[in-house]
Amino acid sequence: MNIENIEPKEVFKYFKEISDIPRNSSNEEGIRNYIINFANKRNLKYYTDEYYNIIVTKEADEKYKEYDTLAFQAHLDMVCEKTNASEHDFNKDPIKLIIDEDYIKADNTTLGADNGAGVSIMLALLDSDIKAPKLECIFTVQEETTMIGAKKIDVNKITAKRIISLDCGKEGRMVISSADCMEWYGKVDIEYEDNVDLNNYNIYKLEYPNFKGGHSGGNIADKDRGNPIKLGIEILNKIGNIKIIDISSNGKVNVIPREFKVLFATEKNNSKIENIEKTIIEQKLKFSKENIVFEKIENIKNNIKIMNEKTSKRVINFIYNYKNGALSFDKNNNYILSANLGAVNIFDGYIRIDYSLRSNDIKLKEEYIENLNKLVKDNQIEIIWSQELYGFEPNYESSLINNVNKLYEKITDKKMEMIITQGVLEGGFFKKRMGEIDYIAIGPNTYDVHSPFERLSISSMKRTWELVKEIVELDFREKYC
Repeated sequence: MNIENIEPKEVFKYFKEISDIPRNSSNEEGIRNYIINFANKRNLKYYTDEYYNIIVTKEADEKYKEYDTLAFQAHLDMVCEKTNASEHDFNKDPIKLIIDEDYIKADNTTLGADNGAGVSIMLALLDSDIKAPKLECIFTVQEETTMIGAKKIDVNKITAKRIISLDCGKEGRMVISSADCMEWYGKVDIEYEDNVDLNNYNIYKLEYPNFKGGHSGGNIADKDRGNPIKLGIEILNKIGNIKIIDISSNGKVNVIPREFKVLFATEKNNSKIENIEKTIIEQKLKFSKENIVFEKIENIKNNIKIMNEKTSKRVINFIYNYKNGALSFDKNNNYILSANLGAVNIFDGYIRIDYSLRSNDIKLKEEYIENLNKLVKDNQIEIIWSQELYGFEPNYESSLINNVNKLYEKITDKKMEMIITQGVLEGGFFKKRMGEIDYIAIGPNTYDVHSPFERLSISSMKRTWELVKEIVELDFREKYC
């Protein structure tokens, strides 16, 4: 079955079309131009800017010109991750879509349902004949990296005071608060051993392949995913007296890493190396579908460069003691403080460690940063600030929250779950820049986003489309406006 023949056809038609357009973060010009052509064909007004943000406006039906404007919002970019087996080029290749029962997924790559699902719903809404008040559809860029779209878009072009993001990723849930996010990377200058005699050392390779990975906000509390960097460093810490030769993980600061590899030397009389296999087997059984590689390397060239013990200890101590994962929870079991160690790699003369912190609680954030600064100082790590992203606090008196919840309950006989997320939504920037607005996020079920195992539920997309249509249709507006 072709995707265009799956209900809701009016939505999946656009999901297929945008999947054909490369749209990795900072490469949104093509998808922006597609939306401009879409708007021109339908005589819809639009605003765009130098960053490739675009706002498309659909004027109110004649009967509803007096109603307040309603806005929907989604981001154009996607996280680009692929398996080691994939030869996909995200700069030019279309995403190959696969239908698997109730799911749409991609061929060994991320799918881009985050947030292509929201983009598709908005395009379908703009193309529909639904009788509605004035609609503003806001398409932003670089949400997955710099958030420059939400930071720089001309908010004076947005007249709506109610904005519904379609970037939730879980049906039946409404995001009413998102986290602040702070991103850094640490630099450890490399010092190498002089005149190394390899006859005194054994060389080992430790490699974690193809872990589950995932979203560093939405999946960080899933203890079954595992962080291969942390697990690998745990092994090095147990062995002790090691000297790093090479270390890498690839990955991104906002993605739970999927792989880690380290080449290291240890003295031949290190007895701890013999007892490490049990720990590796335990890690494999808990986290990995593939074997974790731990092997002795023979025939190493004598001119290989080995980091000294001081450099190796600084890296191992910092990563081992870095508090990672979901760290604090509120009374409703929402996790409100989390940290992600996203990548560690060697660059020209230094090791770079990428990590981030998400928080819905200012006091918890300040306490964590205080402890983190001590860890950084103890290990003599230079910190390079990347960016701070703004969250927003819940407003339980919001008419948007209450009325969308009432409508959902009317349709499904269920209440929506109110979510305080560790994901960072663009609403934090919109609220900071626009003042008193209502902002929520809803969306269809997506799974394992930010990883090559990403999936979008077809049935959930259908139900979400029905909800969106109801939101803008007459009987709801009469109670809502």
